[in-house]
Amino acid sequence: MLACSGGADSSALVLALAACIRRPERVFVVAHILHDLRPERESLADLEATRVLAGHVGMPFAHTRVRARLDRGNLEAGARRLRYRALARIANEHGCPYIATAHHADDQLESILLALLRGAGPRGLAGVAEVRPLGPGCRVIRPMLGVTHAEAQRICVEAGHVWQEDLTNAETARARGAMRHRVLPVLREIQPRAAARASNSAHLLSGAANVLTKLVTGLHVPGDRAMWPRTALRDQPDPVVGEALRLGARSLLGSARRDRLGSRQIGPAVRTIRSGGTEPRVFLWSGLRLIVTAQSVRMEVSG
Repeated sequence: MLACSGGADSSALVLALAACIRRPERVFVVAHILHDLRPERESLADLEATRVLAGHVGMPFAHTRVRARLDRGNLEAGARRLRYRALARIANEHGCPYIATAHHADDQLESILLALLRGAGPRGLAGVAEVRPLGPGCRVIRPMLGVTHAEAQRICVEAGHVWQEDLTNAETARARGAMRHRVLPVLREIQPRAAARASNSAHLLSGAANVLTKLVTGLHVPGDRAMWPRTALRDQPDPVVGEALRLGARSLLGSARRDRLGSRQIGPAVRTIRSGGTEPRVFLWSGLRLIVTAQSVRMEVSG
């Protein structure tokens, strides 16, 4: 299933894959999620443009609606969660084991820089994952991580396709928008292939993060992914201890909060764990409590 918003990137994904397969209607389904983050008129125009594109390349089309504004909490994060949930549902209905999204090299560069600013660990610095599970029997794949936004636009132009523009992408109030419009243009002046090179680095960092994950998996108390003997962590290097804490947080809070703990939270805890001090210490993080004693390190969900 090809997730398509109607914009240049996802339209390029549809066009490129349609050009590679003789009978695309037997292989692909184009899916569009209609949401309430933008004016209704614009959203319906995106829907219609995606429907027309699917018909043009001979692919089946499916869509559904989500209402992110009804959810509490971070609006963008909630909308993203609802979109993926809806995509998984459509994929299951059509028997699609894979959902391809149009995340590209510029998205990857933005993600890496934002992770760097929050002091993320190796997993966060690996950026957007090339493949990740999305419910039983379904995986998200991102085949465009080596393609820039400009290259995606060029695919559309050469195919004679006019894509939809999301005006919210021009906003700079949020960190990602500011990074996209204020920082990336300067980086491209310094290094025109910055996005492609960052995408390659992200691939290498993902491999390194996987090795680190395997290493820390054997350190926790058997059967409890959020508890460790203090001695098991004390003699480990800082990156290993930090990754253990991040994995513990992920096991308690779920993958949506993966690697959201930055150096400001992780650093003091790591220094305490590796120190010779025996007095109990408690660290309070967003939704979590870390308790360090002379014998153990335990993480639990807090109110």
